[in-house]
Amino acid sequence: MRAGPDIVPPMNQRPKFHLRPIRQDEFPFAEALHLNAMRPLLEDLGAWNEPLRRAAIRRSFKTSDSRVIVYDGRDIGWLQIAERDFDYNIAQIQILDEYCGLGIGSVIMADLLAKAGQEGRTVSLSAVRNNRAIGLYRRLGFAVIDPSVSPIIDMVWNPGSTATATAATQG
Repeated sequence: MRAGPDIVPPMNQRPKFHLRPIRQDEFPFAEALHLNAMRPLLEDLGAWNEPLRRAAIRRSFKTSDSRVIVYDGRDIGWLQIAERDFDYNIAQIQILDEYCGLGIGSVIMADLLAKAGQEGRTVSLSAVRNNRAIGLYRRLGFAVIDPSVSPIIDMVWNPGSTATATAATQG
């Protein structure tokens, strides 16, 4: 099944952005994005704990796996993807609120899924269960692994999922 235009814009309408390596001294930018994204989601679930979130992001931040998302010359987001033997794990993808809805996250996801599909790898991620991005992940073919009552749900995409990234990127 072809992923529709509501998921990823056609190639000629893709937002103009690029990814660049993140530097260690940019950790405060990544941390602020993470806290800004996570706070309202976890507060809604009664699970916000700022010291715990700060410790978790410090522990997981790796410059080798991370990129800054740059749009119109401005740093607007942060992406961290760990490449493992048979899997890509999306540890973080966060975009400043005022740049959400432009299709940047959709394009990043579709490009990664196309690459993973060509390589025969799965893609995994975890998301706060009330995150609106879960709708995008489902449309792209991600499935929930464990629908427990935890605030965080784990999802996986397998090559050959019903919504294929390769079709989406050919718009």
